[in-house]
Amino acid sequence: MDIKEQVQKDRIAALRAGESERKAVLDYVLGEIQKKEKDPHAKGDFAAAILVAYIKSLREFIDSHGAVHPDTADKYTREIGYLAAYLPQQMTDDEIRASAAEIVEAGETRKGLVMKALKEKHGNALDGRRATTVLDAMGLK
Repeated sequence: MDIKEQVQKDRIAALRAGESERKAVLDYVLGEIQKKEKDPHAKGDFAAAILVAYIKSLREFIDSHGAVHPDTADKYTREIGYLAAYLPQQMTDDEIRASAAEIVEAGETRKGLVMKALKEKHGNALDGRRATTVLDAMGLK
């Protein structure tokens, strides 16, 4: 079952269970997926890309405004929890480090190109922020 089908199924379950917050989040995501489906230039796994982008925007709000708006930050944290279940398991720092080391051993030492290779190899399982931190710790420039 792909992401859209699972979101649709879970949206109906949330509606029946009276989980209005979860239903609202799934409504938003489903709407964004349906909009992207109508775009003739959309390619790849855009449902996962939509989820990643939305989760990223929620995290950015929490990081920058969470202290000032704790109730909203708590709500967004719950939303991230709802949506994270649709994405593949994220790589750990050790997994990122090992994969990056393989790329470096193959001859690539520039951080941007190593990051690009990691994204191509691991797709949505790679958290870009975490990967950047790991590559910085490895001393890549």
